[in-house]
Amino acid sequence: MWTVRKAVWNKLAVLKLGANKPVRIPVPQDDGRTLGAVSLASQFPRIPVANVLVGDHVPDDEASAVKSRFYDLQVGLYGGLSPMEPGLPAIDADPHKALDEAYTPAHRKCLPAPVLPPEYQGPVDLGSLAVAGPYACYVERAPEGGFQWDLRRLARHEHHQGLRSLGVRVLFNVNAGARRLEAARIESELGTNVPGDASWTLATRLALCAATTDVSLVRHFNWVHLAAGGLLAIATRSCLPAAHPLRRLLWPHMFGTQFSNELVTKGQMSPGGEFDSIFSFTHRGMCGLFTETWPAYDITGLDPHRDAERRGIAGAGFDTPALANRAAHFDVMHAHARRYLALYYASDAALRGDHAVAAWADALEHTVPGGIRSLTGDVLTVPSLARLVGAFIYMGTVEHEILGTGLWNYQMWTHVQPVRVYRSGQREPLDVYQRLVNANFNLHVRRAPLLQDFGYLALDAAGAEAFGLFKRELEALQRRLEAEPAAAWKVSPAILEANINA
Repeated sequence: MWTVRKAVWNKLAVLKLGANKPVRIPVPQDDGRTLGAVSLASQFPRIPVANVLVGDHVPDDEASAVKSRFYDLQVGLYGGLSPMEPGLPAIDADPHKALDEAYTPAHRKCLPAPVLPPEYQGPVDLGSLAVAGPYACYVERAPEGGFQWDLRRLARHEHHQGLRSLGVRVLFNVNAGARRLEAARIESELGTNVPGDASWTLATRLALCAATTDVSLVRHFNWVHLAAGGLLAIATRSCLPAAHPLRRLLWPHMFGTQFSNELVTKGQMSPGGEFDSIFSFTHRGMCGLFTETWPAYDITGLDPHRDAERRGIAGAGFDTPALANRAAHFDVMHAHARRYLALYYASDAALRGDHAVAAWADALEHTVPGGIRSLTGDVLTVPSLARLVGAFIYMGTVEHEILGTGLWNYQMWTHVQPVRVYRSGQREPLDVYQRLVNANFNLHVRRAPLLQDFGYLALDAAGAEAFGLFKRELEALQRRLEAEPAAAWKVSPAILEANINA
């Protein structure tokens, strides 16, 4: 049956990517129905995660009957014609042959195949990846000195039979002369390994498997889609009238979130969905991981400057190129929020008089895990509101890109970065790898581009000019980044979408 399963699911993946068209984000309208935050388990009874909050319905202006039927068909086929088939052989030992088998000419007509990044073409340098790769969000000061990736939480949840535990910690030392990090020790179920050990390569594979798993499940979906994006959309729709200036500012970066989250939750988190079929966790283990990591979310991560301070990597004696790339985008978005808000709030007193904004901030403080005060402080002011808004724009554009499609040129190369590490030493089976490829392929569905003028959403000419200036500053950043050496992990305005809508 594998030939049939593969053909059907590849066809569905290609149809999904080809049929999806970017939407023109509409001017917001009041629909008279309040969007509430409820338990994920109450909306999706087959996904027993009680503490995660989601919207209690999809707003009419976001819903698409065609997309809903497509996803219902997809989830229905999980039971009738699953993309998984137990007992299949492993993928080819040659990673390029494995990719060629899974990534068909039909896929390639829609999207060029991933390329093997230079850092994966020889011995893997975890120190370089810690500051210049898709996993640069993990490095932080270690309690005993030096720096670390600490992913030991992944050991606490049920793995599929025959797989190694992903509870891993990597310790780094600073090479002050070279201004770089160097991996010094990896702690895992293998014990403690240092460079040169016989098990060092396997320990490195475990570390990368842990990082890519945590990025996909925790940081991308649980935190960006649900904890930040979903709750921002709920608070904005519930507390800010359609003609409110703050709603107009946030609207292009949150429209479509509820519908997107509903569809993706069905496809990825349902039993037999992408998460428990591709990655190391059983469905029960995945639900446990979501339950544990929800309250651990820290919104500080949406401000690269404050996040670097929180992790202890600002001015720590080593270069942080990924941080610099991210911060350049945040600075433009923060400046946009400051200019725009200054048009409508001449002072902090004027802001305090806006009860809708107060209700919006209060809703976020009480629903976003950990609240929002790490960015706003205890008292909401015009500058602190601008910082929070800049962080939310960054979340829906840059952070979502890094943690989603930003893995395209990394996650498919499982000879370096596996999505499962088998105790037997075998490679991923054909069905696991094919589903990984299709899942990442479909992350590239076309969305509304960030580089457009959203002035038509503004309330007045001054607001429209502010949106136009934002576009021009993004274009200037694009030109600046184009003059720099290219790298697979870099983001730039030209590749960014306006929001996380799928």
